[in-house]
Amino acid sequence: MVKKRGFTALRRHRIWLAVITLVIAAAILYAYGVYSVYSTRIGVIRIEDEVTDFGYADQIGNALKDPSIRAVVVVINSPGGTAQACFETEERLAKLKTEKPVVVAIDQYGASGAYLIASASDYIFARSQTITAGLGIIAVWVSYENKFQKEGIEYFVWRSGEAKDEFAPWRAPTQEENDRIQKLVDDLMNELIYRIQRNRAKVKIDDLMDGSTVYGWEALGYNLVDEIGDYDSAMRKAAELAGLKEGEYLTVDMANPPSFWSALRQAL
Repeated sequence: MVKKRGFTALRRHRIWLAVITLVIAAAILYAYGVYSVYSTRIGVIRIEDEVTDFGYADQIGNALKDPSIRAVVVVINSPGGTAQACFETEERLAKLKTEKPVVVAIDQYGASGAYLIASASDYIFARSQTITAGLGIIAVWVSYENKFQKEGIEYFVWRSGEAKDEFAPWRAPTQEENDRIQKLVDDLMNELIYRIQRNRAKVKIDDLMDGSTVYGWEALGYNLVDEIGDYDSAMRKAAELAGLKEGEYLTVDMANPPSFWSALRQAL
């Protein structure tokens, strides 16, 4: 009887050990699956309003450095922005495209510098009524010189150089300044067109050099966009280009990426 009880206890111990081993193995496999989903993500960058700083360029840079970001979807609702900010953002996106798939979804509008940014992607979606193109450069100098003279307002200016008070509201531009600013505008326009044509070799923009806009369905004919679609279309395309299937990845807002634990809760 003693030997039988000992054998039964040993057998029960082995069964419990096997059960615990299976539970631990299942937990490890589940945790690995969760982590695999967490470590396979599609970044989302939303470019909204005017592009006037390098914040979007920084988000693109973060997506490039993050190994868990397998592709990026850029959603655009912007009329453009400053030349410096748009050029820098386009440069970063073009670099990102060499490492990871980049798909753009232009929503209500994506014109001028915002379209330049979009052109640096692998694929562009637009809605049928999206407003796009609007290609061009503009510089504005508002002078209140005549108004000030009429009201008897005088300005006394001490400056370290002749160009220091360019665009000052108390005077109009000189002919030399007018010529120099126009040349700057022309040079920036040439750079804008060069970059777009470099990014999209088959784009047809000769008829759009006057700054006019077109709808998304018209943009197809100019090869400004690749397909009519929305954010969901762009997400599916990004996953396809990255070789990912639905359920194999999470999405992450690059403007506010979640912590590791909050992302795990999202995966759960």
